[in-house]
Amino acid sequence: MRHADSSEFNQSGFSLLEVLVSIVILAIGLLGLAGLQTKANVVEMEAYQRSVALMLVQDMANRVAAGREYIADFNAASLTPFGVGNAQPAGCAGKAEAQLQLCEWSDALKGVAEKTSAGSIGAPLDMRGCLIAVTPPTEDALAEYFVVGVWQGLTPTASPPENTPGDRCADAVAYGDGLRRAVVTRVLIPKLTAD
Repeated sequence: MRHADSSEFNQSGFSLLEVLVSIVILAIGLLGLAGLQTKANVVEMEAYQRSVALMLVQDMANRVAAGREYIADFNAASLTPFGVGNAQPAGCAGKAEAQLQLCEWSDALKGVAEKTSAGSIGAPLDMRGCLIAVTPPTEDALAEYFVVGVWQGLTPTASPPENTPGDRCADAVAYGDGLRRAVVTRVLIPKLTAD
């Protein structure tokens, strides 16, 4: 009968230790991968919200550019926040002209195009929009506006600088430190005849 060498016991114990260390390293790697996936989901949602916000702001910019006859109404709506939290009722029945354009934009900002049992999901989180009339408008322009969309982001970054259209639109709404997101486009309605 042969007795086991002490070196054989050390070797088998060392193999078990290697397996345990490998499992710990693998677990740490999997936790890192899970964290990376979570971060990627947040970044993807931020990008989605920005693209929808750009689309909604561009939609209103097109309405303003085509609404030369509604300039007085658009000027009257300057700096009025539309979208989430405004007094506009859902649905635009009975509205016409500029009021219809503003009501439809407000509904779009509220996300009424896509609904689930939990509520509207078709717009960025807590989205609001503003028309900001530039007075006086640029020379040779009948009217000039900034069309602004603001919403709440998911991770803190730099908020829009003070006294910019992104800061002035729905300025009473506190989204949280570094969570205010904004997109802005400028619309000029040119004069058609020389004065």
